[in-house]
Amino acid sequence: MKNSIQFVMCLLIVGISQLQAKVISGQDTLKYIQYIDQDSLQLRLRQFAVDNPMWLEKLVPVRYSLIRMGYNSVSGEYRRAQEAQAVKGLNFSSEGAVTIKDVRLWGRFNYNRSIEDSTRFAHQTRENTSTPWYFGSYGYNHYERTTYRIQARGQRSFAAGKYDVFGGFDYQVGSHFSNNDPRGSIDVIQFNSSLGGSLRIAPSWRIGLEGKYGYGQENVEIAYKNSNSASSAVESPYMNYIIRGYGWKVGDWLTEKSMFYQNDMQRLGGKLNFSWNSTFGDFYGNVAYQHEQQKYRQVLRNESRINELSLYNLNKLDYTLLWSLARVNRRYMASFVWSDQRGKDHVAESANAQNYVYQNDNGKLELSYLVAQKKWKQYYSALIGLQNEVRRDGGTGTTLDYDQLNYGFSTTWAYCTSTNQEIEFGLGGFVRNTIGLSWSLPAINENVFHQYVFYHDILYNRANLYGGNVKLGFKQRLRKGNFIHVVADYGYRKADGFGELERTNLAPLGTDRKQFNLMLSYGF
Repeated sequence: MKNSIQFVMCLLIVGISQLQAKVISGQDTLKYIQYIDQDSLQLRLRQFAVDNPMWLEKLVPVRYSLIRMGYNSVSGEYRRAQEAQAVKGLNFSSEGAVTIKDVRLWGRFNYNRSIEDSTRFAHQTRENTSTPWYFGSYGYNHYERTTYRIQARGQRSFAAGKYDVFGGFDYQVGSHFSNNDPRGSIDVIQFNSSLGGSLRIAPSWRIGLEGKYGYGQENVEIAYKNSNSASSAVESPYMNYIIRGYGWKVGDWLTEKSMFYQNDMQRLGGKLNFSWNSTFGDFYGNVAYQHEQQKYRQVLRNESRINELSLYNLNKLDYTLLWSLARVNRRYMASFVWSDQRGKDHVAESANAQNYVYQNDNGKLELSYLVAQKKWKQYYSALIGLQNEVRRDGGTGTTLDYDQLNYGFSTTWAYCTSTNQEIEFGLGGFVRNTIGLSWSLPAINENVFHQYVFYHDILYNRANLYGGNVKLGFKQRLRKGNFIHVVADYGYRKADGFGELERTNLAPLGTDRKQFNLMLSYGF
């Protein structure tokens, strides 16, 4: 299956490149390549259009192609309880846009491979973090994860731009496995699609409606290479548990033969978009809603029977507002994003009783400014964000509720030489302040999950965090507008203010976390 997917990806990328060569050439090519590469604010606008294809024609260039390869590593002991001690990853992506008459098309292929060292209580994907049902063990596991993803977007105009239709899809497959007992094996498939239309209701006003549909499946299985680990009657790091909600630990399944389950997902949603173009800038905004249903079950094909395990409903409401203004060699941007998530489960074998409640509210306001002169380009950005997260488990009376404020700034200077080269230097800073945290757990309900995960999470989220990053880059512009770009980035985070905890935490955490990224890209 993977070979077939890779073959389809190659055909897609080659096909888009061939179409682009037929549509635009010569001076137009040079013009639009410079347009898409002129500054980081333009890159953000392009990504905004990918997420909101109603503005694909306005914000994505007529033609461009970009290939990227990257390496990243993260290490350090200040981490979430279910996060890896160290992660190393490789990624490759190829994307491009093409215009055929009045149709704007965009596509991207992405491959990512990561290796996670020392992960606890986390036989799960990294994309469904609020899941109320998963396997776990307090022994460390070594995970390897591979993900392939295809994205496509399109937009077509009618009646001289009065009407538009737009849409797209994302298709993703992933394979994750650990190579030490208990061995987890996770196969993932996800598909999301959207289709919408927009109307110009006035010369500078446009509104649009968009419908969304998606589905997915996660197949999870646990096995043992050493059968002695599976049959031990003494609690050990090899014990495998079912974690329901946030702390309801179900007895080990070591003697069971059915240590597997699948999570069938279905998503429905909609979005209302609007935009206004004026002499003092362009405004874009939307409100989006999505309902996701996750069914956890065992499909026993040999017995023609299905064991229903849990039903989880996750609702999400997003608000976005973006403003952009270009003035000769200056560009200004402001964006505000807010997201609300609400999750509730129903445990099948407990008469569909609700056990787990999840809540996550977060948002940020970001201001950016760029000035491009003949020899220098300067970029400045500042943000402030707020997050509240709540997890409640009825089976054990476990609750964690915290509020955090985030502050950040970044700046980049680029010097342009007379030989079409750019030398970049950037600095950034980050502060996270925990403004409130409360938790509860009756001591009589304490179990191994709390000792390794819950108490660790309390200290992790109670701490204040600060740090910064430094970036170095080099860009060489080639003939016909092509370019090669290399960027290295190093970040460091330091935590303090953990406070006291009158419980036994068996997974103590450190105070720092480091990250390194290296990226090579080629635009043509």
